[in-house]
Amino acid sequence: MPPEDLPEAATRPEKRKGGDRHTTMKLATILLQDGEQIPCVLRDMSVSGAKLGVARRHVLPESFALNFPGRDLTCRVRRAWRRGDFVGVTLLDENEPVRE
Repeated sequence: MPPEDLPEAATRPEKRKGGDRHTTMKLATILLQDGEQIPCVLRDMSVSGAKLGVARRHVLPESFALNFPGRDLTCRVRRAWRRGDFVGVTLLDENEPVRE
């Protein structure tokens, strides 16, 4: 995903293995194939992935769509890890975001 498509960063980037991560603290929505929509918080994001805050009661599949309200942008992501109320995801289609 090109940097200009990323939600605005709230702070300076944090150095990580997958590239610079920007703290965002923006609302996003997880879209599941069965039509379920799960609200989440986009905690930080880089050009290759993101950290989401989502209630641990939600069972997430290996891959799903992530929508950024107000930006007309939806991307496919793959769950990389989960720790309590946090989920790490990898962006799958960085060149062609899914627009709904």
